[in-house]
Amino acid sequence: MYHLQLERLYNSKEQALVPIHLAFAFRGMNTHGRALYTLVHRALAGYDEDDYNVCEGEQLCAMVLGWNFGDGHLHSECLIEALQQRCGFEPGEVRVVILDSQPIHIQRQQYRLVEAATGEFERGYVDVADMAEAQPWVDDLPIHVESGTAAGMT
Repeated sequence: MYHLQLERLYNSKEQALVPIHLAFAFRGMNTHGRALYTLVHRALAGYDEDDYNVCEGEQLCAMVLGWNFGDGHLHSECLIEALQQRCGFEPGEVRVVILDSQPIHIQRQQYRLVEAATGEFERGYVDVADMAEAQPWVDDLPIHVESGTAAGMT
């Protein structure tokens, strides 16, 4: 994964965290990015978050396909299913947050939480106003669950 490439480039695990967290900070400056970290907590509920490497779909797509399409164009269940067929991930090994673009004239964004081995386990939405009003580092935005519930969440 890209974090291992950065560790080799910088000769340090700690130094490799700088560009990784710069990317997270950049994402947090966009309204939708403020929901991603709340959704990561939901996706990893019941698991030790320190055991996981948080990687954006854009970077994953660049590594897996050798081409970067930008978020939303290819990062969906199709890519997850293709990776699952080739890699055979165990349940809990790969969890994915999918946050759809905001449709015109609708003040919310739909999300899905997907387990590579077993499929979608939660779906819902986030109000755009909540994201716009939040600070970039907030990771506890109100989430509206429509179906399913992340393990360990009520």
